[in-house]
Amino acid sequence: MRKKLFVITIAFTVVFLFVACDSASQLSDNINQTIARTTQGEIEVGAGKPNSTQWFDFTIEHVKKTASYAGYSPADGYMLIDVLITQKGTFDDTEPVPMGTFDFYMDSSIFEESIYPIPPIDDTMMPGEFDLVYGETAVYHMVYEIPSDIPDLKLMFTEWDEGGREGATFVMVINPGGL
Repeated sequence: MRKKLFVITIAFTVVFLFVACDSASQLSDNINQTIARTTQGEIEVGAGKPNSTQWFDFTIEHVKKTASYAGYSPADGYMLIDVLITQKGTFDDTEPVPMGTFDFYMDSSIFEESIYPIPPIDDTMMPGEFDLVYGETAVYHMVYEIPSDIPDLKLMFTEWDEGGREGATFVMVINPGGL
């Protein structure tokens, strides 16, 4: 009898998890982000998937290769990668959070240093520096000039607290050949 009751309980639990899949998935993502943040680990970021830092929420709307952007073309042997990002200020403080193109960088096994977006050339691009106010939403393009023959690529954001301590690093793995 106990064995049957145990099997029935497991069956109901499995059905409940399938029914509550979206909520369970979101709960799992939040737990993973909290664990990574407390262990200063990496949090995997996916296109269209919301993410929460200690300062703001963000979603990478798309990552795509482009031949040119607002009249700017890459140098020979390079390509442009356009990243569209939505950010919302969530740090409830009287001071806005300073943001800018220095926050999101590209990394690769072949880079000696990280690559940052090209300087803004129109109003749709993320400014070099701006203040993200609590409750405010900002949508910007970041355009990176990357070597065309790059084997691997990561878009990254690393949290830093007010004391200058490193927190979690949000990482989006990009397949350059698939863009």
